[in-house]
Amino acid sequence: MRSPSAFPSREFDGADRPALILLNAAATPARNRAFVARVLRRHPETDFTVCSPEGCQELGLAAPRLRVVREPIDPWAACARAARVFASDAASACTARLSGAGAVEADGPASLDDAYGAGLHWFDPWTRAPIARDACLDKVAWLRARFRDNDRPTVLVGISRWKRPGLDAFTTGPFGPPIHAMAAEEAVRLAPPGARVLAWATRMPERLEALCAEAGLPLWRVEDGFLRSVGLGASLQPGASIVVDDSGIYYDPRRDSRLARILKTAAFPPDLVARAEALRRLVVERRLTKYNVGLSDESGSWPKDRRIVLVPGQVEDDASVRHGSPVVRSNRALLAAARARNPDAFLLYKPHPDVEAGFRPGKIPEAEALALADRIVGGLSIVDLLDRAHHVETMTSLAGFEALIRGLTVAVHGRPFYSGWGLTEDLAPNADRGRRLALDELVAGTLLLYPLYLDPVAMKPCSAEQLLDRLSAERDAAAPSTLALSRRTLLAMRARYAVLNPIVRALRARRGVGPGAQDVSPVPKTPDKADPA
Repeated sequence: MRSPSAFPSREFDGADRPALILLNAAATPARNRAFVARVLRRHPETDFTVCSPEGCQELGLAAPRLRVVREPIDPWAACARAARVFASDAASACTARLSGAGAVEADGPASLDDAYGAGLHWFDPWTRAPIARDACLDKVAWLRARFRDNDRPTVLVGISRWKRPGLDAFTTGPFGPPIHAMAAEEAVRLAPPGARVLAWATRMPERLEALCAEAGLPLWRVEDGFLRSVGLGASLQPGASIVVDDSGIYYDPRRDSRLARILKTAAFPPDLVARAEALRRLVVERRLTKYNVGLSDESGSWPKDRRIVLVPGQVEDDASVRHGSPVVRSNRALLAAARARNPDAFLLYKPHPDVEAGFRPGKIPEAEALALADRIVGGLSIVDLLDRAHHVETMTSLAGFEALIRGLTVAVHGRPFYSGWGLTEDLAPNADRGRRLALDELVAGTLLLYPLYLDPVAMKPCSAEQLLDRLSAERDAAAPSTLALSRRTLLAMRARYAVLNPIVRALRARRGVGPGAQDVSPVPKTPDKADPA
């Protein structure tokens, strides 16, 4: 048996959604030939494409309006792109209906029960738990819509091999799985007609934007979303959410991102806001964050009579700091500004996990940090700290957004995506966005309209709420740790960053992969904005 591929795009020349004749691979050639002849007689003015999961042999029919696809096809992908399907058996007809074909005609029984028997069972596509028929069909329809959203060939650029299975699940559609490339010229050369190019934002080759514009290829940037995983990208833990941005990227305020456009212009109907509120409450109740790592401090040694201010450190060469924090641009400067603004507060300084692990720049010597802060709280869970804090001072850290959804006040020294909407104390120049948003409108844009989510167990697209279930279960099953890294892995990662990464950066820079020698390490980084490798 040959392995089916996606339906070949060349068979659709001249027809966006063609009429399709789907043959039964188990039927005899004579029976299939007779079926095709009947369809042609009933529809004398229609052009047809004939295909089968096993591939089609010569039918022996002289019909100029008939195309025969000889190679095997994926019937789900083919039917999803067809305006009308004529199926030679009931099982093929059911496949066509479930895949979303425009219309389906079949020889023989057409219902699912007739096709598969009275003992048919229905399962949740993600959990495999038994569910009711209508619920299953609704879930399949949702997955079908996500599959059909990928309505053009996709070229992915700058995706590390360990991350490709997840990105493939996000971008596979009727044209099949994505094509992978690392260099700009390779991406443009491999792009089929009508393709889109998706590049990992911090690994985008320097010439890619110009080459895509010259070739007429739409270029979108990809980054991790805001509910990512249990564990850091530095431990090669794949992300379960991404953002796909057709104009910029959310952490770089130099140009409007798709998230900025959503927050500036979108209408937020009551049902969407209600869903966002429920999602926000669920995130808080389940104590979830982007990475879901860190220990709890049960010592109880926290002041009761002082205002507690949390200062989250960041990776100082992170793009969100370099481009989004024009005045305060280092962790020491942030800590000094926070102390000056809160002279009597109990100041907590939390180093960024990558900085604390020795992977990235931004470390403040302990004596200097304690001259400004009352306590260094490295290794503790951000949720545990937000539970105790009253206020957060940050440059552009996602911790500011996580504090907002938990009801804390937030002062922002940079211009992160969540500032400027009337919800934060904005200290950077030109921070105002010209619109005021309610908290759950911000949540709706940020967590519902902007990202895509993936069930990391089933490896299928899913809703935000479904991902929360998976993250909660995975976090609860894992032993608490500061970084979700074993000591052995930690030492190996430090060696990679110190020895291997500079070599690979130089080699990739020579090939034009990544912005010069910046942000192109072979092992992922984990700055606040995303896991950009």
